[in-house]
Order: sequence, then C-alpha cells, then structure tokens
Amino acid sequence: MSIRFEDALKAKQLRDFFNEKGRIYIVVDATSNDVVVPDFLKGDPALRLVLNTRMPQPIYIRDSFVESNFTFSGVSHHCVIPLTHIWAAYVPEQDLESGLVWESSIPETVKMVLKAVEDIHVDEEAEPAIHVVASEDGQGKKSDKDKKKKPRKVGHLRVVK
Repeated sequence: MSIRFEDALKAKQLRDFFNEKGRIYIVVDATSNDVVVPDFLKGDPALRLVLNTRMPQPIYIRDSFVESNFTFSGVSHHCVIPLTHIWAAYVPEQDLESGLVWESSIPETVKMVLKAVEDIHVDEEAEPAIHVVASEDGQGKKSDKDKKKKPRKVGHLRVVK
C-alpha cells in the first residue's frame, strides 16, 4: 500500500485534532470494501466512530489509515479505516464549526442530500414573510404564517484543503 501525500496530511491534521480535543467523532464512508468494520455497519456513508484518548485500547492514526479495536454493543471488532474514507471529524459537545471536513472525501450520496437540504433552506427563505388571506367581509387579514420565523443557526464544519 503506497502512501499518498493527501492522506499523510489528513493523518497529521486528524492526529493534531484528536490530541488537542481528546474525544472526537470521525465520520466514515463505510460503503467501500476497503473499510473494515462489522458487517452490520457496512454501507453507511456517514458512519460515526468515537475516538477517545481514555479508551483502554490503542488507536493508531497512520499515514494511510486509522486502526483500532472498537467496541459495538459490548463486542470488540478490529477495524481499519483508510484515510480516503474519513470525510469529517468533530467534537460532539461543541459547535460543528469546531470540526474538520475534507470535501474531496465526502461521498456523492451525502453531497446530494446536503444539496437538497440547502435547496429547501433557500426555498424557505424565498417565501414572502406575510400572507394575506381574504376574509368574508372582503378585508384582508394576516394568517398565522405571518409570524416571521427566525432563521435557525446552522453550524458549519471547517473545510480542510
């Protein structure tokens, strides 16, 4: 297995982030046969795995893969995650803005879902804020939709290039 420069850089960024935070989630595209996880987790394009410095087993973040014995439902499984299939890392208790995203590793299915959600959000913003409904006496009255919704604060992960 050869080591790609992009993977070695991602490994360094991931190691630094993990060492700084101590407990992180990595988001893995587990749809590839290269990803060694239990069969019941295969096929998930956004599988989240917890890495914690307090775990009793060692976690190896190599220049081309992450390897450890992870426990799922009380059963230990040897897992090997190629870095090309890790597309995000974040701290669960913090805003998503504190995390990392490697855009080139995001699976196409996830990109399509994110695009659809973004399109829905844009469509909602384009709707008029006030809806006038004609009443029986011909006078317009404001409907319940008049209450302007406050835009939700949406966190964003940092894109790592």
